[in-house]
Amino acid sequence: MTGSRSEPLTATAAQLALDAESRLERVRDQLTEADRRLRGFVHAQPLTAVLGAIVAGYVAARIFRRL
Repeated sequence: MTGSRSEPLTATAAQLALDAESRLERVRDQLTEADRRLRGFVHAQPLTAVLGAIVAGYVAARIFRRL
């Protein structure tokens, strides 16, 4: 009886692992694409990227200081 109950659990666990792996692969692909686009922007407009990083750092510091 335990064999019949563990089979669906094993199949469910295997399916969950496959789903997690496919989601992880999609996230990895999206992060790779975002990194490529960001590097392209920084290469094309370095001054804008530096100023944006300074402003983002300032805003983040203001937010964290209030926490």
